Amino acid sequence: MRRPSTRSPARSQSRARRSEPATETVANVRIDAIAAGGDGVGRIDGMVCFVPRSAPGDVAHVAYVPHARYARGRLLQVLEPSARRVAPTCRHYEADRCGGCQLQHLSGDAQRAARQHMVRDALQRVGHREVLLPELVSGAEWGYRERLTLALRPRGSGWIGGLHAFDDAGRVFALDECPIAHPRLLTCWTAVRGLLRGLPVPHPESPLRLSLRLTGSSGDQVAVVVRGGSQWSEGAQWASRIRTADPGVSAVWWEREGSSAVQLAGEPEPDVLAFAQVNPGVAGALRDHVRAIIRTLAPSSMIDAYCGRGELAESVARDGVCVTAIEADAVATTRATERLAPWASCRVITGMVEDVLEAALPADLVVLNPPRRGVDIRATAMLANAAMRGVRAIVYVSCDPATLARDLSRLPRWRIDSLRCFDMFPQTAHVETVCVLIPEES
Repeated sequence: MRRPSTRSPARSQSRARRSEPATETVANVRIDAIAAGGDGVGRIDGMVCFVPRSAPGDVAHVAYVPHARYARGRLLQVLEPSARRVAPTCRHYEADRCGGCQLQHLSGDAQRAARQHMVRDALQRVGHREVLLPELVSGAEWGYRERLTLALRPRGSGWIGGLHAFDDAGRVFALDECPIAHPRLLTCWTAVRGLLRGLPVPHPESPLRLSLRLTGSSGDQVAVVVRGGSQWSEGAQWASRIRTADPGVSAVWWEREGSSAVQLAGEPEPDVLAFAQVNPGVAGALRDHVRAIIRTLAPSSMIDAYCGRGELAESVARDGVCVTAIEADAVATTRATERLAPWASCRVITGMVEDVLEAALPADLVVLNPPRRGVDIRATAMLANAAMRGVRAIVYVSCDPATLARDLSRLPRWRIDSLRCFDMFPQTAHVETVCVLIPEES
């Protein structure tokens, strides 16, 4: 029998009010800029209002909900389109409100300018660093992604695979096209999407995902990785059907929920499961830039924190530098250890940077390449005074201007020596930044 509620009437009413849809107000607003995350920014009666899918220069009719210090708007109609606005290339962008891209409605030049301003504004506002508009290195605007990850959802007796709507994270639409993805991935997806039966049993709070990734030196093969679920009796049969449908599928993997990955078919490709940049062209330019910085600094010892599979560490070791590489991903550190094996003075540590950095110091140079969440506060606390332990420079490779700015605010004794951005993810609001820090007294 159901227990009677012990909640007070006041608390129940308060929760009911919070669950009610917020009341929207309608207004016209001129969009002035693009904020971090890709929303347009304007002001309504002095209050900042964020409006997704708007462009600087638009005069827009919006429905907005005010919060304590800002408002969030919903674009109803563009009354006066900006000269920077263009028709989106992908039909999913408007028809399905795809959240994979945020800036397809802006011209290429307007997108690049927006990303430069995102970095500068974040460093000034959060990092308290006065910087000029940084240089931005760009590459292909379309077809650049070499990895495509799709959400899988049951529908009827089968499944659909696709992406989330930007304004409804719980909704997944069936993907037909993706112009930012390499065409070979879309060819594979066309073959795979008709075979989405017999998949693993998903965990209720962790839906299945399907990742397609280019492999091979010629870039014409694809590795398929199913992520999620704890039981899959038909895994081997499913993998066989996939490879029959697309003979260019080099391997099929299953990353089980809370367990190690299992290869179901194909040639062994452990690197498929390690992190890798999705845009190899611009990623190569970024790596070359970092290597040039390191050669200019000429360290005898270096810490490569968040080293991934050890590509940078290996290239620096070839120059005679004693490298300590740190990475939490055991699959990646296995590969990094293989890469650094020829140099007895180099080592690889598997662990969280904040847990092992203290033991890895001293070093002449520290390279940081953290995930989007940035560097843990314990690590920045160690680095704040690292100059007294011989560190002559910090090279910070960032994929999020906000966390870069936050981390720089925790390093007040280090000044920015150089700053360069890399346009790794065209059509989106993401940008990579390489920031070189040297001690303030230098």
